[in-house]
Amino acid sequence: MGQRWRDRAALPYLVLAVSPVLTFLIGWIILASLPDCGDDEPWWELRQFELALLPALADFVPFLWLVSTAPGVRRAAFVAGLMGSVRYAIPQAATLMYSRSYGGRENPGCTISVFFVVGELVPIMLTLWLVTALVVAVILLRARKPADPPA
Repeated sequence: MGQRWRDRAALPYLVLAVSPVLTFLIGWIILASLPDCGDDEPWWELRQFELALLPALADFVPFLWLVSTAPGVRRAAFVAGLMGSVRYAIPQAATLMYSRSYGGRENPGCTISVFFVVGELVPIMLTLWLVTALVVAVILLRARKPADPPA
């Protein structure tokens, strides 16, 4: 009997590699709809800006495969979920650190600058995505490579 599609070990990795395409677009749409509290360039409140980062919760989707009965799939879900957790946590931490360092402006609640988002956060997120995509590619290529026959 063939393997069910949800019991393929590659699926958690593929979801992790592809999810930023959708989440990035949705995040930008949310960011564009947030109230801007800047005078000459866009600034946002941290609590509102966090809404734009909510789609990144998709980085935790690979953990759903932990319920699989196949050990290889559970292992893949754990590894992909850990990579997704790191990919989620780093931008969150960078945003919090940036927000904490910019208190005390004319509007103290507005601590997230468009310059931070475009100049620092987006490159961080793209780098994390590229690194995880490369790791996923290596893992999947190694999994496809047949084992050497015994000599």
